[in-house]
Amino acid sequence: DQAVARLADYVITGEADRKFAELCAQLLQGHKPDRKVLAAELPDLHSLVLPYDFYTDRDVAHRIIYVEASRGCPFTCEFCLSSLDIPVRQFPLADLLAHLENLLDRGVNQFKFVDRTFNLNLNASKAILDFFQERYRPGMFLHFEMIPDRLPEALRELIARFPAGALQFEVGIQTFDEAVAERIRRHQNYAKLADNLRFLREKTGVHIHADLIVGLPGESLATFGRGFDQLVSLRPQEIQVGILKRLRGTPIVRHDTEWTMVYNPHPPYEILQNKLISFADMQRMRRFSRFWDLVANSGNFVESTPLLWQDSGSPFGGFMRWSDWLHAQVGRSHSIALVHLVESLFAFLSDVLGQDRKCVAEVLWRDYQRGGRDDRPVFLKPYLPTESPTLRRNSRSGIPKRQARHLSHIADE
Repeated sequence: DQAVARLADYVITGEADRKFAELCAQLLQGHKPDRKVLAAELPDLHSLVLPYDFYTDRDVAHRIIYVEASRGCPFTCEFCLSSLDIPVRQFPLADLLAHLENLLDRGVNQFKFVDRTFNLNLNASKAILDFFQERYRPGMFLHFEMIPDRLPEALRELIARFPAGALQFEVGIQTFDEAVAERIRRHQNYAKLADNLRFLREKTGVHIHADLIVGLPGESLATFGRGFDQLVSLRPQEIQVGILKRLRGTPIVRHDTEWTMVYNPHPPYEILQNKLISFADMQRMRRFSRFWDLVANSGNFVESTPLLWQDSGSPFGGFMRWSDWLHAQVGRSHSIALVHLVESLFAFLSDVLGQDRKCVAEVLWRDYQRGGRDDRPVFLKPYLPTESPTLRRNSRSGIPKRQARHLSHIADE
């Protein structure tokens, strides 16, 4: 039992939109349920009053606005609680769009859709994208989670109309090993997936955030590395390297014995080791994930990052070498100041990999400027010209800074 559940008077499982109200009414009438754990029936989404009017002016001014057009997930991935949410159900579209219109009128520019599979219902997806495309204004930013192998022509045409930086797609790939995908019951067409990602990168301005998971049953470091290299070749702006978690209630536990899956008993229940990945290597992958986020995903080093593997040919192998080296130098994976990270990259690329100091310095300096900085780091000055052109800044105000840094790299090309 979880500590929070032991402390609670009652625990509602499932979607509690109606069940919580029923419980409160029952308690206010002086009637106590005879059970502590109460299972909520799936509510009819057409019967729910949408909550978006409760966003205050302060919320609108300072917070990310979360919305949902649907609930549920068609996948049956064994590591994910969403796989238990069957069937997929849509909120009434006309009512939803009316609320979105109201939020736009109140000044909201950034919307994060929490739907697990935004592009499952094509009619709803088209209607929502049409709605925002017709009302587009500078600074608008829309986040969606999408099924990577489902992008028909009608959606492609709509997506291509949005300006660069307006859309972000979170793409859950998780693994490129088809045997592993089959083992965890994740079904996807890898040829279509690759074609869709290439289309998004070559024909649209969508910011792609793609996910891979370390520690899945049957996935070794070698097979994960090959999948990582394949994903890098498809050029998403961000790759989240996640560590497998054993979420309570998910069927991933059926692999525990065969693959010797050992998890941390404390939240967030991350895997510590398994049959193919030792505890030490799992720790290396945690550092790899953190350093990838600091260097590649951050947008601070869009030109410098590929230098880490240009000589090895393997992004995974090249970045793992850098990750191991950096940890040996600093002894930690957090609280590393940006200028210290630049200095470490300069030392690794020039001293360890033997790359030309002047070329490395110029690339790092361009990256350093893209974040809006113009103070030349002391260790780069000897290798930079006295006068150098100032890079163009991304003028699309309102786009989140991380995404804007990736976008500024496109503008400079």
